[in-house]
Formats: sequence, structure tokens, C-alpha cells
Amino acid sequence: MRYKVSLTLLLLASIGFVSAADQAPDFVGLGIIDGQPLRLSDYRGKVVFIDFWASWCPPCLVSLPAYEQMRAEIGTEDFEIIAINVDEDPANGVFFLEDHPVSYPVLKDPDGDIGIPYGVRSLPVSFLLDRDGKLIESFRSFKLGDEVELKAAIEALIRE
Repeated sequence: MRYKVSLTLLLLASIGFVSAADQAPDFVGLGIIDGQPLRLSDYRGKVVFIDFWASWCPPCLVSLPAYEQMRAEIGTEDFEIIAINVDEDPANGVFFLEDHPVSYPVLKDPDGDIGIPYGVRSLPVSFLLDRDGKLIESFRSFKLGDEVELKAAIEALIRE
């Protein structure tokens, strides 16, 4: 399975992945904690921030609490974060969330079913979608302070 995922990621790297103004690939994922299904298209009408992360990724471990704070400041009437854990063993993501809980949905994607269509090749990587589900911007890596610029971009989309 790892060979298949790696080959697919290599192909996507050579041809590119979703770019700005593309419709974000829809997906259905299962909650990492509760196993409940979540469909991206159910969030149409809201600005959505999709964040791919793993428990072994140092910048990811800093970004999740920062995004939690940002979400609390913006609110969820017009905005939502969907985090997607890509650990091969989702239990590792669960262990992290037990120590650092977040209130936004977290899905598991150990086989890359959600990440591959987005061209996820490194972590963390995130995607900002407008209310129509169109990809506005992608973000690679994370350092404290990045959430300030991101929050401004989200608030601008909410005002549109």
C-alpha cells in the first residue's frame, strides 16, 4: 500500500495538484475520535480551512493549538476548520488530541484517500476554501505568527 501511495504522490508532484480557483476535491472522512462521517460539501456556504497534519510533525503540533485559538476568535457561524490526520496509525493522532484537544472536526486519513487528491506531499499543508468550495490559497509549513495573516484572509472571505 505504501508503494501505491508513494507512486501516486510522485505522479501528483510531477503534474501539480489543485491550484487556486479550482473547486476543492470533495471527500468523506471518518472522525478520528468518534468515527462519524463528515463530508466537505456539507460545509458549502462557510469559509473552510482544511489542515493536513501528523503527530510526528513538529510544526503541526504547534499549529493545531494556534488554529484552535483562531477558530475561537473567528467563531463558527461562517467558518470551520477541518483537520485531517495522516498518521499511518490513527491512534497516534488520538493520543496527541487527548493531550491537546481541539473543538473542530478531526478526520483520519491513514491511506491518503483524502490527501492524495490535494497533492499532499509534505506536512503541514493547509487549504483555504471560499463559501463555494473553491480553493483560494494553500499554505505549506507553519510557524507561530502565521495564523495572524491566515485569520485576516479568513475574515476577508467571510465579509465577501
